Formats: sequence, structure tokens, C-alpha cells
Amino acid sequence: MSPDVSFRSNYIPSWEPLRPLFSACRGISEIVARYEYENDHEVIHDGSGAPHDVSISGNVMYSTQRESASFFGRDPVTWDMVTKITFRDGKIAKIEMFLDPAPIEATYGIASHERR
Repeated sequence: MSPDVSFRSNYIPSWEPLRPLFSACRGISEIVARYEYENDHEVIHDGSGAPHDVSISGNVMYSTQRESASFFGRDPVTWDMVTKITFRDGKIAKIEMFLDPAPIEATYGIASHERR
């Protein structure tokens, strides 16, 4: 990764504990902390999350994923996502996640927690 690597997502969860998983971060230490948080609080279900439909053009790679996961030991949810990785000088410079947040919000949004 480049020293100034950045991560961003198009999604801001309504449920506060999910926000660090989707919040923008910059630099290797922030990216590592984000993935450590993911490792501690997200369980990706077997058979999901592997990239498919990979496309590379110049210094940009796109992949699509269908991921099923549980957050904080709660109910599983499945969503589709496109990941865009931009390279600079052979290193990852930018990671961007684009997803439809509706399935996650239906399972983990504020309204779903008020029903419990």
C-alpha cells in the first residue's frame, strides 16, 4: 500500500457500531485499524465475499462481490458490492466500496434495533 492509501464507502450506517466499517480513513495505520475492527466484529459466512467479475484497466481494478456476514454476533445479512482499487506506482493507493445499503439497514439499521 502507498503511505497515503485511502479507503471510502458510499454507505454511512445508521447504527453507530457499524460506522467504523464503512467510514473513510487515510493512511496505512487507519486502514489496518479499520480491518482489525472488521476482524473483531464481522463474521463473513463461508462461500461468500470472494471477488468475481474482476476487471482491470490501466491502474484500476474493479471486482464484484456478494457477501453474507453477521455483525456483532447478530443476524446474518447478504449484500452486493463493487470494490474499486486504484494503484499508483504498483501499490494500492485507494480502496472504494460501493454497495446497496438496503439489506444491511433492514437488518442492522436503527429501526431494526428499536423493534428488538
